[in-house]
Amino acid sequence: MKRSLTTLLILFLSLASFAQETGENVSQRYFDAKIREFVYRLELSDRQKEQFIPIYKKYNEEMRESVGERPRRDVRPATAEEAAALEKARIERQQTAQSIRLKYVDTFATVLTPDQLGRLYQVESDIQKKLMGRKNKRHNPKR
Repeated sequence: MKRSLTTLLILFLSLASFAQETGENVSQRYFDAKIREFVYRLELSDRQKEQFIPIYKKYNEEMRESVGERPRRDVRPATAEEAAALEKARIERQQTAQSIRLKYVDTFATVLTPDQLGRLYQVESDIQKKLMGRKNKRHNPKR
């Protein structure tokens, strides 16, 4: 009995660490794919790429932290007050994200040409749209 509990505990811990590792692996793969897209779409030189990646990584981390957890889209507020609170929270997240974008413009400008800088946030928006399209297809295959 004791042996089977120990085996079960080890199995559970292994699965938990695998799930965490897989989640981290997915995040890293997604980040790497974003970088490849930026390199391709902005036509970054090797030198620019080397300088861009650490800046974008820091920017990306700040954006992820600032956004926090979003409410689920399928949850509908029951009252006008709840709806107002959700809308205010959404607008505040947008304002925070916009502040971070503004904060990093000058830093990105030290690495990118004016044309590349002008396209940077559009490329980022395109990447997000692609991601959302894939998520929607996965969750709503009939659409």
